Amino acid sequence: MTLMESLLKLHLVDANLRGLRSRLDSSERYLAQQERALAAIDERQQELSTRRLQLQARIANLEGEAGQLDERIEKFRADLNSASNAKQYQAVLSEVETVKARRREIDELTLGEMESLETLQQQLTELEGEREERVKLRDVALASRDERAAEVGDRLHELEQERTQAAALVPDTALGVFEHVADLHEGEAMAPVEEISRRHREYACGECHMHLPFEAVSTLVGMVEQVVQCPSCRRILYVKDEVKGALVK
Repeated sequence: MTLMESLLKLHLVDANLRGLRSRLDSSERYLAQQERALAAIDERQQELSTRRLQLQARIANLEGEAGQLDERIEKFRADLNSASNAKQYQAVLSEVETVKARRREIDELTLGEMESLETLQQQLTELEGEREERVKLRDVALASRDERAAEVGDRLHELEQERTQAAALVPDTALGVFEHVADLHEGEAMAPVEEISRRHREYACGECHMHLPFEAVSTLVGMVEQVVQCPSCRRILYVKDEVKGALVK
């Protein structure tokens, strides 16, 4: 088997393998996307739940303070009833007004916090609904990935073995070039030579369609075992039998 035949065999197996992997990879990417979206919702839920606990704690503290103020007001009322003179009465009355003002402030703060808590609870409820829908999407993505993996698993393993065997037939230097170009062009490592004008010896790369020096084409037609790359896209060139037959006449 010539170098070019070995490269073409590797190219065919590699293309099939990459195509099969891409089907599985697309399922993996979609599943990962759903997992990330679900994780973002969980993080947001955790954040809102923490804020809810903080709000509930603040409301409890305000209610506790309000209860203490009510007790003080009741005590001051008793002191007002037992005041022995006008000066003492006015002093207690002033304390009462100060405490009542703080009590009103506590009521306003509590109302604001309770409104915030209600809004937060509504957000959590909506987020829970969003999470349920996202879990459904994630489960569908997971089932699809598992189904795809089961579908292509055996064939993927076969192609991996075939590729290893095909790669073993290619010399290390040529294999290194092939691997680099295959990764560069997503598996499209090789390109046929296109005949533009036989009379004028004009040929082009079958992939990027850039003009090729006739010397490069001649090298491919000859018996020299070497890799010839397109000067533009760097793909490994090969000559189809019909083009080769016309050249060697």
